Amino acid sequence: MGFTSTTTQISPFGPICPSYFKLSRSCPCFASREGSSRPFSVALHRFWGKIPLRVIYDMQKKDEKRMVVSRNYNVPSGLEFATIQRDGRALWKQESIELFKQKCEYDDSTFSFKYGKMDINAIRTQDKPKSEKQLISRHVGLPVDSKRPNGLSSNDILKEGAWNNGSIMRRTENEKHFQSSELGHKGTVSTVQVQTNGRPHKPDIRERLTSIYESVLVVDNVAMAKEVVSKLTNQYRHLIHACDTEVAKINVKEETPIDHGEITCFSIYSGPEADFGSGKSCIWVDVLDGGGGDLLNEFALFFEDPDIKKVWHNYSFDNHVIENYGISVSGFHADTMHLARLWDSSRRLNGGYSLEALTGDQKVMCGAGSCYKELIGKVSMKTIFGKKKVKKDGSEGKITTIAPVEELQREEREPWICYSALDAVSTLQLYKSLESQLSKMPWNLDGKRVSQKSMFDFYQEYWQPFGEILVRMETEGMLVDRAYLAEVEKVAKAEQEVAANRFRNWACKYCPDAKYMNVGSDTQLRQLLFGGVHNSKDPLITLPEVKTIKIPNVDKVIEEGKKTPTKYRNIKLSSIGVDLPVETYTATGWPSVSGDALKTLARKISSEYGVNDAAGSRLDDTVLDNSETMTDEDSESKESSIVENEDESDYVPGLRRFQTPEEGIEACHAIASLCEMCSIDSLISNFILPLQSNNISGQSGRVHCSLNINTETGRLSARRPNLQNQPALEKDRYKIRQAFIAAPGNSLIVADYGQLELRILAHLADCKSMLDAFKAGGDFHSRTAMNMYPHIREAVEKKRVLLEWYPQPGEDKPPVPLLKDAFASERRKAKMLNFSIAYGKTPVGLSRDWKVSVAEAKETVNLWYKERKEVLKWQQARKKEAREDGRVHTLLGRARTFPLLTNASSSLRGHVERAAINTPVQGSAADVAMCAMLEISKNTCLKELGWRLLLQVHDEVILEGPTESAEVAKAIVVECMSKPFGGKNFLKVDLAVDSKCAQNWYSAK
Repeated sequence: MGFTSTTTQISPFGPICPSYFKLSRSCPCFASREGSSRPFSVALHRFWGKIPLRVIYDMQKKDEKRMVVSRNYNVPSGLEFATIQRDGRALWKQESIELFKQKCEYDDSTFSFKYGKMDINAIRTQDKPKSEKQLISRHVGLPVDSKRPNGLSSNDILKEGAWNNGSIMRRTENEKHFQSSELGHKGTVSTVQVQTNGRPHKPDIRERLTSIYESVLVVDNVAMAKEVVSKLTNQYRHLIHACDTEVAKINVKEETPIDHGEITCFSIYSGPEADFGSGKSCIWVDVLDGGGGDLLNEFALFFEDPDIKKVWHNYSFDNHVIENYGISVSGFHADTMHLARLWDSSRRLNGGYSLEALTGDQKVMCGAGSCYKELIGKVSMKTIFGKKKVKKDGSEGKITTIAPVEELQREEREPWICYSALDAVSTLQLYKSLESQLSKMPWNLDGKRVSQKSMFDFYQEYWQPFGEILVRMETEGMLVDRAYLAEVEKVAKAEQEVAANRFRNWACKYCPDAKYMNVGSDTQLRQLLFGGVHNSKDPLITLPEVKTIKIPNVDKVIEEGKKTPTKYRNIKLSSIGVDLPVETYTATGWPSVSGDALKTLARKISSEYGVNDAAGSRLDDTVLDNSETMTDEDSESKESSIVENEDESDYVPGLRRFQTPEEGIEACHAIASLCEMCSIDSLISNFILPLQSNNISGQSGRVHCSLNINTETGRLSARRPNLQNQPALEKDRYKIRQAFIAAPGNSLIVADYGQLELRILAHLADCKSMLDAFKAGGDFHSRTAMNMYPHIREAVEKKRVLLEWYPQPGEDKPPVPLLKDAFASERRKAKMLNFSIAYGKTPVGLSRDWKVSVAEAKETVNLWYKERKEVLKWQQARKKEAREDGRVHTLLGRARTFPLLTNASSSLRGHVERAAINTPVQGSAADVAMCAMLEISKNTCLKELGWRLLLQVHDEVILEGPTESAEVAKAIVVECMSKPFGGKNFLKVDLAVDSKCAQNWYSAK
């Protein structure tokens, strides 16, 4: 959306600075350069259908730079572009902007600055995705997260008297006039007016919203409820009904809706054909105050009828809150969120799937029966009811607050009724539009057109029942042993403190005050390890050698000149004085102290300390019992024994910059301890503590996560908590999975596909070598290594090594070494290649992983492709499909679109091409897992035995049921998973399934 009108009056800044302010409708690349060799440009532009206003201050010499910014952000036609030109005097060290508030609502501000430069990047955005900020900053030459200069306000950017040697810009009373004065020069830019034809102002939105009030029937008594339910279940039962609830007393970001929240009202829209009296087609039911429960129960007949079709937006949430009242919801027909994801999987990072975003997008709603301009569309609660928080001085603040739902329903009754009723109306309109558009999309199954079938048929056959399965799985939840987690928490925190103290003790040898430092602070770690280092982006800026840090005075130290302990005290943190190597930098140009950067410094020791994975692992190969905790003395003894026997040649060369090899090795151990501490912290914060929270569990103590189809490949994701992101089994140092248990008398079945994605790749590419290897069975990665390396093949053929070995009674070791042991390095590369190539990884990426040259990595990749030419051909075909069609497809025909491919940069194009290779593989694996779950859920024998699906984690499913039938049920589950397509397997390769029964998740792995 462009800017509709702009007016200005120009006056010179003065004879010393003969510059002027000019507004132009031209593209920024055509900005005038008259009278100046260094133009200073301001670009204002909006996205279609979005609120964000981008303001980019760019001090660049070349117009091409501004072209790049505009092209990447797809500036729409009608852009009003402003250009400020100055003479480039040294006086202009800093500039300030005031981004005046338009009548539209803007949710947040992020400002990035570069000290000592003229570049300022101000972004005003609603959702502020990080990638967008990075793109802008990269072209403007700014760090994303730079701090604001002192005195700078995020809201008004600069208030009077704030900056020296710069300029002051401030709003006048009408907020449409800017006054600017440069210190030492007189002059003004009298008027700048900018208007947009975007979202209506709040009063206009309210007026449009309340216009539907006359079409809404308010149901607030039992008699009226009975009459409405009678029409819904008889006269209008053939219609499709959109339903929505409003819920109070719940934090939707942190709490599960199961056994949480209270419904205040709900709405049902059955389309314009329905008339519930006086032409009212939408009903709104008030269940907030006394008698609300009785009203809700009157609608049980409607909600529980399986033959009455109901559509929802985010069905799982509404289902759970209704079922909290003892009503079993049935008749699920569609979830418009899932329909939208099936129609366009790329919106997750490009618009989103909220009801507001979807109904506000003309492209999404063009399939609706009504003209798009006549549709009101969902409006956010914040837009309608949000109010700016008032500061202590009485002025309006930045923070927007919303009153509790129950308060809005009582005090803003008419707009609230319209707001909540509009949810149901918008949902049905969205459903009709998406049904129409999906019905026009052909359905291709395994690359072949399904006769007379569309992607809406696909939804009805697969995703609709799958959506219902996910809701049932959320309802079931998983039982968690909180007592076990409480004990694990004690052990973890104790070991975390040991690791932190181990690092502090080492650091104190170089900086005495390091024993008081916060080892979790990036700023303090960077000061300790890299003090004195120059900024990589601006060599004139340097980290100080010594820095004063304010810390909480927990030890009640009385500082010199004080009579009593103060709340905070100062420590002096100095650099260790060693020129440590820096491989990665932050966006602002400072040495990175992230987990990966620290692991690189620790190199070999990080592996021995088990911190090569974000989830962490034990210091040794065994997991301590709950009663055991490693003490500082144990740690020091273990560390000293390691240091004594350590070979300095195993360490990164940069750490030899210490005075002695022993000091370098000791530093490695200290940094590895720091990595270990971070790994433990990750386990505590992501798993151990959240799993004990009441927010994610119901009254039964079972944990209920939210399962969603919101990845671009179609894989499931989980949140609140994220059970999809469990630590790798070998890295599960505290056995987190052991906390997930079966109820008394029950067992868990854990069934997992073996190498599913590689099997999918073999099928899709029709690769003979891979198909033969899977048919032969055994160790697939060893066979890959044998086919890649002639010397390994020779060793196998001459029986100097074995591909695999199956021990017979009385045999405890193979007659000759196994290939995986004798050629471990080659097999490791083969295994990495098997998975990396399936994900579209290039030799450049592999060279980083292996720490080798690109040429060497490419040579290894060529060895892999030598026996798998079909895979290379298939990958090239997918890249071409993505370039030409803008999409690729999974096994069952789901499409992933690539809207950013047009005019994409080389790096973005590379990302898209990798995604084009990965999506058919990973997405098809998700298809297979989904079909397996459908087979399991409709298996009558499993139902009769009492077995229920609990969770799916990538290629793994978990069920719970009676222990006495566990083995029978396990065999059925394996059969369903190995033949997931209606009891058949049409793939060219068998689907291997590993399964096990146990009392907890860990033991069943």
